[in-house]
Amino acid sequence: MDIINSIGNVGAINELMFYKTDAARAPKPDVFQKFFDAALKTLDETNADQLVSERLYVDLATGKTDDILAVVLAQSKADASLNFTVQVTGKIIEAYREIMRMQL
Repeated sequence: MDIINSIGNVGAINELMFYKTDAARAPKPDVFQKFFDAALKTLDETNADQLVSERLYVDLATGKTDDILAVVLAQSKADASLNFTVQVTGKIIEAYREIMRMQL
């Protein structure tokens, strides 16, 4: 599960610290940067998995390879990584909408 390990920086959200003074109410900007970088890395890995799966499928269809197991495994990995990315994206959007509904 490389996808799950690659998003390990999501734990950085736990480091968000809000202070009581108005001047320092915002969270640390480097925490958001870590989270954003982890999300971009996950998207890049998902895209790479999709491209590898597609290339192997085309190679199998054109007769360049006869390793069906590699094709099936690549497709399964690409499917799992895409499903994970879609679910994480959905949770992020859901959290954003919840934050926007909060009254100050």
